[in-house]
Amino acid sequence: MIDSVPAAAGTPAALPIQRSNAGSVVLSRPPRLTGREAFPVTVTWLILGIVAVLLAFVVYMTFVPGLPTDGGWTLKNWGNLATREFLTGSLPNTVILGFGSIAVAALFGLPLAWLLNRTRLPLRRTFTTLMALILVVPGYVAAMGWIMLVDEHIGLLNAALAALLHVDSIPLSVTNNVFGMAWVMGIVLVPAVFFLTAGPMRAIDPSLEEAARMSGAGTWRIFRRINTPLLMPSILGALIYTFITAVSIFEIPALLGAAGGKVPVLATDVFYAVRPVGPSTSYAYGAAGVYGLALAVPSLIALLFYLRLLDRAERFQVVTGKSYQTRDTDLGVLTWLGLGFVILYLLLALALPLLVLLWASVLPVLQMPSAEMLRRITSQNYHSLFITLGSAGIVANTVVLVIVVAILTTFFSFMISWVVVRTRLSQRKLVDMLSLAPHAIPGLAFAFALAMLGILATKWAAWLPFAGTMVVIVLADLVTRLPYATRMGNAALVQIHPALEESAQTSGAPNRRILWHILLPLIRPTIVYSLVWTGLLTFQEVSMALFLAGPNNRVLSVAVFQLWQAGNTGQAAAGTIVMAAILGIVTFLILKATKGVIASTK
Repeated sequence: MIDSVPAAAGTPAALPIQRSNAGSVVLSRPPRLTGREAFPVTVTWLILGIVAVLLAFVVYMTFVPGLPTDGGWTLKNWGNLATREFLTGSLPNTVILGFGSIAVAALFGLPLAWLLNRTRLPLRRTFTTLMALILVVPGYVAAMGWIMLVDEHIGLLNAALAALLHVDSIPLSVTNNVFGMAWVMGIVLVPAVFFLTAGPMRAIDPSLEEAARMSGAGTWRIFRRINTPLLMPSILGALIYTFITAVSIFEIPALLGAAGGKVPVLATDVFYAVRPVGPSTSYAYGAAGVYGLALAVPSLIALLFYLRLLDRAERFQVVTGKSYQTRDTDLGVLTWLGLGFVILYLLLALALPLLVLLWASVLPVLQMPSAEMLRRITSQNYHSLFITLGSAGIVANTVVLVIVVAILTTFFSFMISWVVVRTRLSQRKLVDMLSLAPHAIPGLAFAFALAMLGILATKWAAWLPFAGTMVVIVLADLVTRLPYATRMGNAALVQIHPALEESAQTSGAPNRRILWHILLPLIRPTIVYSLVWTGLLTFQEVSMALFLAGPNNRVLSVAVFQLWQAGNTGQAAAGTIVMAAILGIVTFLILKATKGVIASTK
């Protein structure tokens, strides 16, 4: 009999140590690829090969003087990192945006997670459902709403305050300043912090808190000395995710001032280097690659910091084999204060932006609410919107994109998870790391690489349906959704004991039958979640789709964004209401069908 033992220091990783009954050490070769593993491994390396090629192409473009078809070699693109515009503009603005978003998201997200998961606050399930709705509503919807609310020129809240204070104007605006960007971005990303910390908060063993109370500790001291240290990995993970997301989103900074060059950030630098606006027609493809890599650096540093924290995860383990049930805190007289805090956030994140957008969508021109304005309500903006969308095939493109991305992402992520969890191949750790890479690399970097490859395809393989087609947007969404879907797949497969598959194999069942009749039925809830949430997130994504948009591959999110940029605020507002309604109805039905048990991130 041979028992596996941990490898000794200095032993080649490819030759794991085994010890026989006689006590001698045997070096065995790693398991070879079997026929059963060939298809999943091939599919896995196909998609991860695409990820690796795109990353390599971003690096390559930083050394190209112009178009990728021109060739040549230069280091001048890296000089953009030493320019005054970068050092005093884009870089500090990006840092402020990232950390400012963290501050706002934590200010609301952490208390909300505690109030809705560890207290007896009324209507907790309803509030959690609304948090999930905010999660899938496009970020630029909130940005548009806040512009109409708080802006020196068109802000309805500014106008109301000016009338109340009897002054001409209120110099308060979320546009053209990085702090306004951080405020809106943070408000949008609160649900991510909420859902990433909600589960760990409910998992804390209440016996720890009870022991502290018996020792004379008060509620605040228990929270500070026990709960907070135990929750630190999940809190830091949520904040790191928020930072990575905040610095890589394009549309919110673009709407709030970066498009005019007043408050540039790295995400907008990448976009406008390839797609300049205004009178400028200067393209800087190599500079875009440099900005994309610069944007990835803080994300990678944050991710590495989090991985180091996970190496010491045993310090934070509180769930053991002993049975326990969490005990919710009775807030007593503070219940109304807790309810007020939850309602305040929902007003800021959902109600006020959507109400002002709804108001703008039924008026010819945005005006303060009044009896006269009520008589001028019209559906013309919706009518014009539907004519625009129907004539350009935008609805068909959107449906195709959502369905194809959801199916392909779920399929490839399942193959990756199967290789990582179900095989003993030495390459599985590398597979797992590569599948996580798109989480740390901004989606705009992948979109940039696909756009440059599209230019190459136009010259060298014009017959290939790539540049300006739905294929390129599908690939961008597929690559960036893999980390989310593979985490779900890994967790689901870990819960299924391999003995079930081994028993079927012993009985002579072919691999196809094992997959369809054993594995897939057991992980069906995960498959459904992956399909639905990937589809919803693809529906509301705009940054990559806008970067890769052409005359024939525009989707709904891009069309609405471009309407706003063109000054058609009424139609744009109508478009955002339509998108929010679709996402809200679908999300509500999902939550109703699953009894509100949702714990996902954007």
